[in-house]
Amino acid sequence: MILSISWQSLLFSQNQGPRVEVSFSPPSITLANNTIYKIVIHGTQDNLQYSTPAVSGLKISDSPQVFRSYSNINGVNSARLELSFQVRATRQGNFTIAPWNVKVGGNLLQVPAATLQVLAPSQQDLLRQKRQQEQEKELEQAAFIEFSTTRPFLFEGETVPATVQLFLWDRLPVTRIEQAPVKNGDSFSITELRQPNEKRNVLRNGKRYAVFSWNVGLTAAIAGQPKLSFSTLIRVRVSNRRNGPFGSPFRNDPFFGFGREEQLKVNGEEREIEVRPLPMKGRPAGFQGAIGNFTSQSRIDSDQVSLGDPVRLVFEISGTGNLAAIPAPDISSGKNFKIGPPAFSFDGNQITKHEGKQSFEYILTPLVAGLLEVPPIEFAYFDPLRESFVSAPTRPHPLQVDRGKQWIPNDQGNQSPDNSNESTRPSTSDLFQTEVEPGEWRSLLEASPLIEKPTFWYLQSIPLAGLCSLSFWGIRRKMKGKEKFRRKENSLSKQMKDSVGFNDPSSLLLAFRDLLRLKIAKNRKHPNPSSLASDEIVMLLKAGKNSEEVINSVKELLRNCDDQEFAGNELSKQPVEDLYRKGFGLLKKIR
Repeated sequence: MILSISWQSLLFSQNQGPRVEVSFSPPSITLANNTIYKIVIHGTQDNLQYSTPAVSGLKISDSPQVFRSYSNINGVNSARLELSFQVRATRQGNFTIAPWNVKVGGNLLQVPAATLQVLAPSQQDLLRQKRQQEQEKELEQAAFIEFSTTRPFLFEGETVPATVQLFLWDRLPVTRIEQAPVKNGDSFSITELRQPNEKRNVLRNGKRYAVFSWNVGLTAAIAGQPKLSFSTLIRVRVSNRRNGPFGSPFRNDPFFGFGREEQLKVNGEEREIEVRPLPMKGRPAGFQGAIGNFTSQSRIDSDQVSLGDPVRLVFEISGTGNLAAIPAPDISSGKNFKIGPPAFSFDGNQITKHEGKQSFEYILTPLVAGLLEVPPIEFAYFDPLRESFVSAPTRPHPLQVDRGKQWIPNDQGNQSPDNSNESTRPSTSDLFQTEVEPGEWRSLLEASPLIEKPTFWYLQSIPLAGLCSLSFWGIRRKMKGKEKFRRKENSLSKQMKDSVGFNDPSSLLLAFRDLLRLKIAKNRKHPNPSSLASDEIVMLLKAGKNSEEVINSVKELLRNCDDQEFAGNELSKQPVEDLYRKGFGLLKKIR
């Protein structure tokens, strides 16, 4: 039994304001098929704020297709906002999405309830579902992410080296990796993912892969059994819309027929990692969170200074562990020294920051004279291999602080001026005469003009050569783009013609729409033809001063194409030859 959908609307202040309609298209499906949950809001084009509803037994996509349209009929303005959610059922029965709210331009609107009937799958549905499962399994093996660590468990706050690997099957037509793998989960932190290492012809699952590897430092933040996984986005090239990334794109050859790119999300397996808390027993007073295997030392740049002169104290930690997370030891000022804040520096593996040397530099200013002692620095760390705390304080440093030279006022009564002048007068035996050697002889002291120097013309030729290269590159790129555009038009025209021979009206209409996009983009200088929706195509046709007859005919063909693609409706009963002649006739009339 087919259930009908009751259309409802929400009206504001006596039938004024936005109006909401909702439906399933189609309203009844078998278990192996999908449907479209469509929401249409009349009277607005403002942005929406909403949370996708959840219904047990239905999987509703989080990324709906959004269409905006605007029209002016007989002086009456009309705006419409449409959201289309892909919906898949996991079991049979009747499912009702209860009324829920969306926020549009500051107004809270209620989306009416809608009911979907899910029937048992037919034999054809079961075969299609089996093929889809095989394709999904093949797709999972075509692109996946793995990550590995040096140990199966970590301690809270510990940093270990880890490797994230992206496997891409050689037969998968990948055009680019849009981003480095992203961590999923807040229980761990990782260092920045930089340029990956690439390795080709890696055998796995009976296939050959290109493997991209990133070395990172993985730090556990919370004790327990947290989960960790990685995901990334890649771009793949497919031959046409019906053969998208979830339709096994590697079964097609995208380099014939000018394929288009689609985004594909690659997910890694979610792993549960044991994170142990640090023990409280035996924790020394100088422990500040250092976990690993370290050695420490300190030094001063001078062991004898004058009172008030600064002394540089350097404290170094070397080894493997969470070097980037170790704070500077707290050294307080006292009666003997005034100590400033430390400066940090790291020397080692800049990618994982797990191995190297962390330095802290303090400036000490002695406040009293005499033989002083720079106190030792208390340092302790936790060794995860021995699972125990280790104290490693530095040794003290003796420092001799002199009082320095003091200023003594000059007593003129006890000293003769003549004796003072006599003592400061230089000795004539130290005086000697030097001979001035002549330099290079120049006939003219005036500088020569700049344009007469060869260096000036050499420097001028550099930007001239760059300008010529850019001009040549631009002309060549423009010619290449025109040739690519022409070849794509020929390919789509051939696809329309072949569709007549195969009696495939769906393929014919898809090729007609792509040809229409190309022609409109060429006439209206649109930068991205593939992004044009049906409503945008109609608006551009009106701007091109096309006749109403042409516009209405194009709208009819686009409506048939959209219904077939998004809702799965049957096409018109017209013969394929009539559709072919009608489509090509319209393409010739487009202005």
